[in-house]
Amino acid sequence: MTQQFEFRLQGMPLPQGEIALVDLAAIGGRLQELSTRVSRWVADIDRAGRSPSLVESAAALRLAATRPGSTILEIRAGTHDTLDLDLPFEREVTTKFWEIVTALGSDAPPADTPASVRETAVQLLDALQHAAPVVSVTRQDGAWIEFRPAEKDRTVWRVAATEPAAEPVTVVGRLEAVDLRTNRFRIVDDLGHRIALRDVEDAQNVARLIDRRVRASGLPTPDSRGRLVSISEPVLTGVTLPDLFRQHLDPSEWSPPTNYVGPDPDGGVDLDDDEWADFLFMVTGQ
Repeated sequence: MTQQFEFRLQGMPLPQGEIALVDLAAIGGRLQELSTRVSRWVADIDRAGRSPSLVESAAALRLAATRPGSTILEIRAGTHDTLDLDLPFEREVTTKFWEIVTALGSDAPPADTPASVRETAVQLLDALQHAAPVVSVTRQDGAWIEFRPAEKDRTVWRVAATEPAAEPVTVVGRLEAVDLRTNRFRIVDDLGHRIALRDVEDAQNVARLIDRRVRASGLPTPDSRGRLVSISEPVLTGVTLPDLFRQHLDPSEWSPPTNYVGPDPDGGVDLDDDEWADFLFMVTGQ
């Protein structure tokens, strides 16, 4: 089924019916890209590569005419070399395409609009803004919208960034700084890394752990290189070393346990002169 849209570009500093080729190329390119991406959206194709022929045919746009009345671009969609049948897929593509075109003027894209369509919609707005101050679009059934591209909100087309939730981390070290006014502490781990502790829970009580070994567990904040620089809302607990770690042993007094298993430190292999000569020959080849 062939569908027709008229883009009226108003306020251009050119004679009526004329348009700069650079603007025609930019608008035409973005319109075709938008139609293609909408067609792939309807066909639920999110992979890279060429689309099936049905999808490409449904997405194809043609410049049918330009007319005065400011400058009107008559754009036709749908197959042109077959019977004018109302195919469900083509009908859905043109419906979605019109939804995106009208969303350019209303700043209200459908919530499920994919990122590729959103990106091209903004580029089409930019191309239209470069061409004319005011744009109106009319569908062949009389549906109509008018807007000023320069005044449209591009931010509504952005895809909200989704970052995976940070996994809690635990750091053990010495609590070396406490600021009860801001509830910000600092810990230094065994490698000398200083890590800020922000919004410490139960700050008044854990402040007594200053200069002691503690365990801090909370949400990490890395720097641009991925190194841990701070922990948010950490829970701090004191760490007590086992008594064995505090004992000092004189290494000269060490002796193996009675059930020690291993080679005899005073043992060895006894070789006679001939065996020793054979060994050296095998090692040195001489």
